Amino acid sequence: MATTDLKGLKQVPASMSGSQAGELVEVLREEFPHIDGEALGARSGVGRHWRLQAAQLGQADFFRLLQALHDSEAPNIALRVANHIRLESLGVMGYAVLACATLEQGLHLCSQFIEHSYPFIRITLEATPDYAVLSCSLLPGGLSHGQLLQELWLVSVWNYIRELLPDGVAACASFAQLNYPAPSYHWQYQQLLGCRVEFQRDQTVLAIPRQWLYIPVQRGSRQAQSLYEHQVLRILREQGYQGDIVNRVKRLLLERPADCDYSLEQTAPLLSLSSRTLRRYLAEAGTTFRQVCLEVRMSLARDYLLYSRLTAQEIAFQLGYSQPNNFYRAFKQVHGEPPERFRQTNLPVARMS
Repeated sequence: MATTDLKGLKQVPASMSGSQAGELVEVLREEFPHIDGEALGARSGVGRHWRLQAAQLGQADFFRLLQALHDSEAPNIALRVANHIRLESLGVMGYAVLACATLEQGLHLCSQFIEHSYPFIRITLEATPDYAVLSCSLLPGGLSHGQLLQELWLVSVWNYIRELLPDGVAACASFAQLNYPAPSYHWQYQQLLGCRVEFQRDQTVLAIPRQWLYIPVQRGSRQAQSLYEHQVLRILREQGYQGDIVNRVKRLLLERPADCDYSLEQTAPLLSLSSRTLRRYLAEAGTTFRQVCLEVRMSLARDYLLYSRLTAQEIAFQLGYSQPNNFYRAFKQVHGEPPERFRQTNLPVARMS
């Protein structure tokens, strides 16, 4: 069996690999029922009962299991696991991706999440005249398990792209290139991506049509509704019932942030109301549109700080603030301390995405 340098992986919080390990358990159950999970755990050094604690499995153990499977009964295991991963797996980061206005913005957030989830990966996005090219490079510590990392990246990022594209867009990548020799299951790459795949190239890249970058993110999918509903229910439950019109505005701000743009004039027509009528209804409910926006933004900001690795400046942009200082000031007024200090204070009890 090939040896794998896992020193860097030990520094990664176990919670980051929980969903990946859960997908691995599902893949083994559905597609490889003949594989003895206890024997796999024993020979991987993870322990026979690893499946019972899959949600707490660390990255080092996750990659030990993948490597053992790749070297024996399931050489295509990384492709299989990655193909099960969906935006729903990302939690609050999945919501943030779906809240983006365009595919380009969504891809930047997906790339951040992948870099934090898979150590030793660095991702860049470059637009050429014809293509948007996502490149995946490895830091030295990841070279010994580079194929697994790149397979996980390639298929998971493609699945994210497909979920973000609106219905009717032909969901086939333009081409893919890998910097390692073609494996015995090479045909499965083309089957999953729907495009030409070349091996032993200088770089690992996935290319899509450039015009896709400017397509609005799809918000009507089942996955989107599941993530939206989670945020809506949490925020409404957290802040208590405040009248039908207030809750309707909050739901719109959470489910269609790009359409609302935190603007009374843009939100009112989505409720089939004039701006004047919406303003009056909110006043009768004892609040203002500005206050409702602030409550939603600050609740989301809290989630992003505790359950993602977005910087405060990135969170400000995600929440529609054109000037980060306005976000910092608002957050401090509501939560009593600046965003980064709030994160440091509360981080020990938070699960990072």
